[in-house]
Amino acid sequence: MRHQQPMQPYGGGLSAPVPGAQTMTPGLQPPGAGPDADVSVPPGALIQYYSDLSSGLLPPEDMRIEDLQFRVRIDPTGAITFESQAVTLQARYNFAFRRVSGFIMDPDLAGAAPSLVNFQIQEQGRDFQIFKRPVSMQSLLSRSGSGNIAEWDGVYITVPGTNLAVEWTVDTARWPGLVGATREMGVQLLGDYVVCRGNF
Repeated sequence: MRHQQPMQPYGGGLSAPVPGAQTMTPGLQPPGAGPDADVSVPPGALIQYYSDLSSGLLPPEDMRIEDLQFRVRIDPTGAITFESQAVTLQARYNFAFRRVSGFIMDPDLAGAAPSLVNFQIQEQGRDFQIFKRPVSMQSLLSRSGSGNIAEWDGVYITVPGTNLAVEWTVDTARWPGLVGATREMGVQLLGDYVVCRGNF
């Protein structure tokens, strides 16, 4: 099997080769290849991740995927009439995420609504606001109302068993004139649960 460079830990969801180092990367043979077959799979974060799964270094039960959704409904006056409650995360896992996407009901009618709504993600276990300043929904929704994904090179990791909530603010002074209708929108937090070794 061809030697490949080892990868740095998965910090920020990305890995980088260690210059000058060599290691074996198991479990990457193409279908039908024998155990001694040469493997021409380029190194990378995804390949290293699958390799760690196949070798048993990263047991599948130690990882989970998650898609948390939070919604808000705003009436014609700009008042919030509904918002999703906080979500309690699984106590055995840290939740690591680096992607947030937005959505809105009736995207064709989005109009100015996204630009008048801001959100903030609150990790209640640490009593910590993830963003320095609230984020405009306009950054997560295109002009047509279709959703965009905000993605960062870094990763945010919660404490085990914490509560995550989304706080919403609306420009109530301009909403009646620029929107004047009920709108419902939300955000999705896409990430992974990673087991907490040593705590359980």
